[in-house]
Amino acid sequence: YKFVMENFTEVISLDDVAAIAYMTPSSFCKYFKNKTNKTFTHFVNEIRINFACELLMNRNLDISQISIQCGFNNFTSFNKNFKHFTKTTPSLYRLKLIGFH
Repeated sequence: YKFVMENFTEVISLDDVAAIAYMTPSSFCKYFKNKTNKTFTHFVNEIRINFACELLMNRNLDISQISIQCGFNNFTSFNKNFKHFTKTTPSLYRLKLIGFH
């Protein structure tokens, strides 16, 4: 958890995280899912999207910049995950958040 919170804006390898926990990747995935009821990837993406929601309050930041700052390696993946977690697009989320000013 600490590793993800400190590194979610970077590429996070399952192999690296499993090694930190002194486990194999498959053992780590099973353990993580058992303890959190989420896959490791779901957890990381959830943290990234929460951060994106915070960044969207700043209307000076471009949404594509935000996607990169949150650790997504491509804009399509960011949009797909954002919609999955928030049920809306980043643009509409921003409009609802800061209004139409």
